[in-house]
Amino acid sequence: MIAEGQRHLTLAFLGTASFDALQPLLLHFPRPTFSIGPVGKCDRLLFIPEEHPRAAAYHVEWFHGDLTSLYAALQTWLSLKDTRAFLPHVTVARSPFDKAEWQAGFQEFPLLIRAIHLYESTGQLNYEPLWTYPLILPFEELEHTADIAFVIRGEDLNALFAHAQTALSFKFPQFLPYFSKTIPKTLDALITALNQGISIADREVGCPFKAVSFHGEILQKESLLHWEMIVDV
Repeated sequence: MIAEGQRHLTLAFLGTASFDALQPLLLHFPRPTFSIGPVGKCDRLLFIPEEHPRAAAYHVEWFHGDLTSLYAALQTWLSLKDTRAFLPHVTVARSPFDKAEWQAGFQEFPLLIRAIHLYESTGQLNYEPLWTYPLILPFEELEHTADIAFVIRGEDLNALFAHAQTALSFKFPQFLPYFSKTIPKTLDALITALNQGISIADREVGCPFKAVSFHGEILQKESLLHWEMIVDV
């Protein structure tokens, strides 16, 4: 097993290279077109390579933002010859493993990207970050006396909605199937759509949330929207 703190989604594999040789390249690292970490879910298992699997991995489906454009920019920047389509996945185990056991135990769960790293593989499935490009978190939990509260960030109302739903799913992964594809026009519409998803989830599987409060307002800070979401539990 790859330890939880060591798991990552690979954008490019550089092979054997010295850090001194890579440092000048990092000055011209292609900056992402996004400032907030993308969010998504691990929706299925992958056993790769397909013919003779040596790794078990989680495939990633994006909700908002993705790493496809950065993957393409990195391929160009590094002059890599890999022509395969980008397959976003997080490797969690190396062989030997029991495929049937993995498949029987798999459940979907949410994912967010916190930063982009240059990793050194030090052996024994350990990865040390040598350089880091931080991303803004799409949401952060806040301390609240009785309920659950988050600050939600996004470039627009649609991003806020995706990030709010993802925040809820981090508390209760069974909420994932009840995500709405609604495009809200107002904060009240966003909160109403969240509560509709909570209501359906509660009816079908039971849900620890009562409702998202009609609370607060959207603030703009340095080109990003911020909203404090309070969840009654």
